[in-house]
Amino acid sequence: MCGILAALYCSDTSFSKRRRINELSRRLRHRGPDWSGLHCYKDCYLAHQRLAIVDPASGDQPLYNEDKTIIVTVNGEIYNHVALKEKLKSHKFRTASDCEVIAHLYEEYGEDFIDMLDGMFSFVLLDTRDDSFIAARDGIGITPLYMGWGRDGSIWFASEMKALSDDCERLATFLPGHIYSSKTAWSIGHEIM
Repeated sequence: MCGILAALYCSDTSFSKRRRINELSRRLRHRGPDWSGLHCYKDCYLAHQRLAIVDPASGDQPLYNEDKTIIVTVNGEIYNHVALKEKLKSHKFRTASDCEVIAHLYEEYGEDFIDMLDGMFSFVLLDTRDDSFIAARDGIGITPLYMGWGRDGSIWFASEMKALSDDCERLATFLPGHIYSSKTAWSIGHEIM
């Protein structure tokens, strides 16, 4: 399994914050020794520690839509990615990664796309067009996801609590089958089946 870390709406956007995110992401290195990736946008950071299973040559993360306005870091596998790509014929895929469909599905269908996914997953997606994000975890909860709240009002997500514990004042397990949207907070009653 891969390791993901996201820190969103941080008050500190200095180079030292970027260095700190890399340091925290390295705590997840044992989950994904094949690649380390980081995307920084304004006050948001998405990091990934990759275990290359599907598309080991070009599936490095974070992943993007065509114009890189939608960024996603994913832990898991999307079993029905081939069928989903068929619904996205107008989109250009950069990789053969099963998880790249997430960015394109969001661009096409908005948050409703999550119900289309068949697989085991946890992810954080950043939409730079309106500075919003969503986080989601599959209905069974096969891949772990934790959430934290920073002292500066930032919101954090990670595959393991040890990537959050030093920088967050509150921590919680992200419940299986749930979605968190910056537009609506918890999607009450919206569970992924």
